Amino acid sequence: MCGISVIEYIIMAILQGLVEWLPISSEGQTMIIATNFFAFTDGEAFSLAIFLHLGTMLAVAVKFRSDIVKIFKACLPNPPPETTETDIKMRNWVIVSTIATAIIAIPLYFLVKSLFAVTTGDVLTLIIAGFLLITGIILLLTSKKYGKNKLEDVTTGTVTKHSIITGLAQGTSVLPGMSRSGVTVSANLFENYEQNTALRLSFIMSIPVVLGVIAVDVLFGDYSVFGFLDPLTIVVVIAVSFVVGYLTMEALLRLARKIQFGYFCIFYAVIAFAVILPFLFL
Repeated sequence: MCGISVIEYIIMAILQGLVEWLPISSEGQTMIIATNFFAFTDGEAFSLAIFLHLGTMLAVAVKFRSDIVKIFKACLPNPPPETTETDIKMRNWVIVSTIATAIIAIPLYFLVKSLFAVTTGDVLTLIIAGFLLITGIILLLTSKKYGKNKLEDVTTGTVTKHSIITGLAQGTSVLPGMSRSGVTVSANLFENYEQNTALRLSFIMSIPVVLGVIAVDVLFGDYSVFGFLDPLTIVVVIAVSFVVGYLTMEALLRLARKIQFGYFCIFYAVIAFAVILPFLFL
């Protein structure tokens, strides 16, 4: 795209690789930087923010590769003898949560795209700030929630109910400013899962959804990255977001457990409203 350098794309990919592991909406942060500091339109920033998830999704796939292999084997018509009941529950969780996510995410995707025709950059920033405010409140509500269940501790029927709830929550993360990891982990904690299980389920269930949303954007988006990025730049940004994401995942996930990012989201939102709203009414 004219006016945007490869270095700026790399900066956006680095940002995605870092922020994806924090519950502050990597999509929202990417869009704010892209539209306010670089020459991206709202639609282009949205498509880029979606596409950059491919790199961090690959990082998740590598990190949880043993779980993914087990899920794949559990999907076979004749699963191998070593397939456990927990593997089947994980398979069911991914399938059911993906369907539930699609029910919410696809309509919201088209709603967000339609907003770009009637919003300005400042209004978009306020929308993102509003959803960050909601994310912050959700994070604070679950900050003291410590469950005890692991996936193997619950019944198959309960897994279905919980995966539907978490999948529906995940669907809202198409809205820029709604943190996917924040709302899905919070949903799992509300269902009394212990933190490590909640986090593991959150990231594994993200893999098919990231692929699905990218596919929808390529097929139906007016500003798909394939319309303004050359093949070499596409490979570079995927590689950068993957490498940065994989190398920083453990450290930033530990940081996310220690710091209450709900306050950050709320503070960020309040500052955005305080700075932008007066100018809109002048």
